[in-house]
Amino acid sequence: MKKNITFITLLGVVFLYCPLTQAAESVHDVLQETKALYKKADKLQGAWVTTGKLIKKAEAALKKDNKSKALKLAKKAKKEALMSIVQAETEATKWAEPSYIKR
Repeated sequence: MKKNITFITLLGVVFLYCPLTQAAESVHDVLQETKALYKKADKLQGAWVTTGKLIKKAEAALKKDNKSKALKLAKKAKKEALMSIVQAETEATKWAEPSYIKR
């Protein structure tokens, strides 16, 4: 009986710990991907200021070991980075300078 309880306890700890390590890895992955998208948006001259702020907040939450908040902020920043890229690409193809601007 005692061996069964020890085994069940060990299994419980393993199953509880595994999602936490996966969440930690996914936060880092999402942050790295978001930073890359943000740099791409910046090269297109379409980076949003709020995206940079969200990335900083996500990194701060991760330093405070608040992985769920960090993941939420990183995902939001990733969405914003993607939207800013789409906006920058659309403006580059659809928008033209007014005729009164001489260069």
